[in-house]
Amino acid sequence: MPTLHTSPAVSPRRQVVAAALLLGSAILQYVAAAERWLVAPASWTRSDRWVEDHLFDYSYPADPWENIGAAAQWFGVGYVMLALGVLALAGTGGGSGNQLSKVSAVVAAMSSGLIGVHAFLSGVLGQPTFLQGPLALSAVVGPVALLGTALVYARSSPLTALACILLLITTVPGYLFASMGVAPAVIGTQSYDTTPHTETVVATSTAAAAFVLMTAAMVSALRRRRRREGTARFVQQNMIGA
Repeated sequence: MPTLHTSPAVSPRRQVVAAALLLGSAILQYVAAAERWLVAPASWTRSDRWVEDHLFDYSYPADPWENIGAAAQWFGVGYVMLALGVLALAGTGGGSGNQLSKVSAVVAAMSSGLIGVHAFLSGVLGQPTFLQGPLALSAVVGPVALLGTALVYARSSPLTALACILLLITTVPGYLFASMGVAPAVIGTQSYDTTPHTETVVATSTAAAAFVLMTAAMVSALRRRRRREGTARFVQQNMIGA
């Protein structure tokens, strides 16, 4: 009877795929952030509102809301890529740990995907979609699922777990933390509304998670190579001794 492994396994190939998707997501998030914080202020003519007003928050469009350029569309596609990257971290096999990693990764991916689809469609339509209601649930489910994925991989793949921790900032609570904690510390001032480059902070954390996963893939591949070489040497020595 086969033994069920309790520790989930993520192949180096899947880690590379996840890293590539997260890096692509980070790039699109940077493009969206540049639209709001670099391009728009250079030609800003409105006197009633400034670009920092939450009216222009494209990460989670909610009435009332206005899009800046195509920031919401760039961000939305980026978060769909983020969702696919998280989905790639689901363990393979039939062990209990793999099953748990699948559930947590799927739930986390659905939460990120919902955010992305809502932002993209809101940008296309020019107004928030009906998904702004269900997003309240993802605000709780998303970080819990990512944290659960990190805990599942804590022993078998600490670097994968670290990547999941870094991705916590891509959730709704993480965005608020970036806006009220990280971004003010980086730029040296607290905004009256949305701190400039809040979304840039989120994008940077996403890019960092991609780098960690790429490192994890290289470590995993190296370990597998060493195990194969060790097995080959063992077989060769036994054949010689026989």
